[in-house]
Amino acid sequence: MRRGFFLILTFFSQIGFAAETQAVSFYRNQQSLFPSGQASRDDLEAKMIRRDFEPWLRVTWNKKSYEVPGETVIRDVQVTRNLIAKESLTLVKEPQEGAKNVGLVNAKTSLKVLRTNSSWAEVGDSKQKIQGWAPLHLLESPIDDEGVFITLIDSFLKKTPQNSSSIITTVPRLQRLTSLGIEKTFLKVSYQGHVGYLDLANLVGRADFAMWAYNKTKGWLGISHRENGFLFTVDKQKIPLEKFIAFNPYVNRGVTCQKLRDDAPSIRSRVEIGDHKAHRWALSVLEGHGTVWWRLEEPEIAAVNEATHQITTEQLMKREVSAFALASKTSKGLASANGIFRTEDGKTWKEVPLFEGKNYPVAVHPDGIWYVGNYRSFDEGKTFEPYIKWDKLAERIQGGIHKAPRHLRIAQIEPLPNSRIRILVDTGAQKVKMQAHILSQEWMMVK
Repeated sequence: MRRGFFLILTFFSQIGFAAETQAVSFYRNQQSLFPSGQASRDDLEAKMIRRDFEPWLRVTWNKKSYEVPGETVIRDVQVTRNLIAKESLTLVKEPQEGAKNVGLVNAKTSLKVLRTNSSWAEVGDSKQKIQGWAPLHLLESPIDDEGVFITLIDSFLKKTPQNSSSIITTVPRLQRLTSLGIEKTFLKVSYQGHVGYLDLANLVGRADFAMWAYNKTKGWLGISHRENGFLFTVDKQKIPLEKFIAFNPYVNRGVTCQKLRDDAPSIRSRVEIGDHKAHRWALSVLEGHGTVWWRLEEPEIAAVNEATHQITTEQLMKREVSAFALASKTSKGLASANGIFRTEDGKTWKEVPLFEGKNYPVAVHPDGIWYVGNYRSFDEGKTFEPYIKWDKLAERIQGGIHKAPRHLRIAQIEPLPNSRIRILVDTGAQKVKMQAHILSQEWMMVK
């Protein structure tokens, strides 16, 4: 690499990109795939009208730990017909902090569930004739509740309980449905005035969370798992699901309703929920944009903590290493092994706290830039910053494949000669290769 070009990179890394860190990405809503723009943190804070929280969960699946959005996991408390107030609580008009109060309900009050999301339930108190939203953590599921079923994916409502049956309509994912009976491997339901049958494999219900289930004739039985219309007990009995009328759930069990990346739990996977956490969001009003969301804790550049987790190369190789990259003619480099680790000597590896136990593709460009997923470093992994403007990348991909990407995830990073880089992007429907100069956002699709 020419010395002049290196000096330009150094100048940008120390001055140009330092200036960018004053800007914070904002979004149209908390579920937006791509930023709508950027503004200074001071401007956003000055025009902030509300704070909110986005729940995240630490889950274990297949002996690995993952941090996932709360909305990707369904819990037993979300599939009941009624919920019980753990303590006296105030119902609010909308599922958000600071919303207008609707009324007060006493502890132990049974509330009818109308709908739920990852952290709130809309409930009704029949005695007071009021309804509103309450935080899920202040509610608990009664054991003697047969519950409802929730669609994990968009599912065909069939005219008869057969795979070859004609389709009445499509039931969207995450719809609450009451059982009208079970026939073969299908659940009979009523949806928008239509009565038909849904494949039980596409649904989750209280039986999927059961540690114990109450059988009409045999009493309480230990449960292993559900397969379509049957429950299997721990002593390997196979009993029709309709023979059970009550469920005692595993408190920390969840069922996934969305797959985030290739190595993450699949849809319908049973996971064990560990820590609960929340990302802090704020809602601000910006001239020319209207209301926008932004992450309160969003760091544009995150430094490595020198006291962080450190392991040897021998210990690293005992982990499942998904990606590995070393700088040319040195022992410095990166490894992705249920966490991103960097080394200065090839003997000891320190975990980069920014990436919190996750796996991402890694690469070291000959021009001196280190890459981890959609982050890059100009100082050999000591600090990282985002390098992709998702809106521009999405626009180029949509123009190339003629459909809007469902999501964007960097699956592979490939350094190229002449200061260029190629990335493999998973759009949710297919994977596409995009290429650009290392200091440019002008991505071009590689056919």
